[in-house]
Amino acid sequence: MSRLIWLCCILLAPSLVQADDVFAHSQTATQLLQGPLQQPSNSLRVAQVMRGKFVFKKFLSEIPKPLISRGTFVFVKGMGVDWHTQEPFDSDFVLTATGMKQVDAGKTTMQMSASEQPAVRVIAHIFLSLLSLDVESLQSSFSLYGMQQGKQWQVGLKPTIPAIASVFRDAIVNGSAQVESLTLHDANGDRTEIEFSDVQYANQIGTDERSIFVK
Repeated sequence: MSRLIWLCCILLAPSLVQADDVFAHSQTATQLLQGPLQQPSNSLRVAQVMRGKFVFKKFLSEIPKPLISRGTFVFVKGMGVDWHTQEPFDSDFVLTATGMKQVDAGKTTMQMSASEQPAVRVIAHIFLSLLSLDVESLQSSFSLYGMQQGKQWQVGLKPTIPAIASVFRDAIVNGSAQVESLTLHDANGDRTEIEFSDVQYANQIGTDERSIFVK
C-alpha cells in the first residue's frame, strides 16, 4: 500500500494555523460537522461537482527542493477526482473507487484496478473522503481532531488501523468557507501538500467531465 500512496502523490507532482495544535483538540465527526465544518460541508452536500485549481508539492527527505506541479481538478461525488496537471507537463491522473489511471498525451501510461489491487480501494476511499469532508466515513479508520480560529478551521486525522498508520502519520485539512489545503505526513518523514484555489461548486457534471470517469 505504501508504494501505491507514494504513486498517487508523485504522479500529481501551509497551514494557516499551527499544524501541531490541532491534535490537542479531539473531536467526533458530529462535533466537526456541527462546528468548524458546518459551512463547507453544507456546500459540498448540496453540490455534485467541485472544480478549481491546485498546486501540488511533494517534499522528499532525499531531495532539497520540493517537487511542484500545477493544474486544475474536478471532483465529482460518487465518481472520483481528476487531477489535470498542466505544469511542468500535461497529464491526467484519475482516481475513483474502482481504480486509478494516468493519461499522458492522450495515452494511458498507468492503470490499476481496485479489484486486482485492494489497496487502491483503500487509497481512493481516504482521498475522496478527505476531499468531500466525509468525516463520518473516516472516523472508522481515523481519530479525528479539529479547531477553529475566527473563520479559519483545521481538521486533523490520525490513522487507527496499523496498515494505514504504516503509510502515513497524519492528515491535516485547512479551510474557511471551503477547503483550502490538504497536507499528508508520511510515516517515513516525507510530506505532501495540495493547495486549492478558485474553487467553485456546481449541481451538474459536464458531459466532458462525465466521460473522464466512465471510460
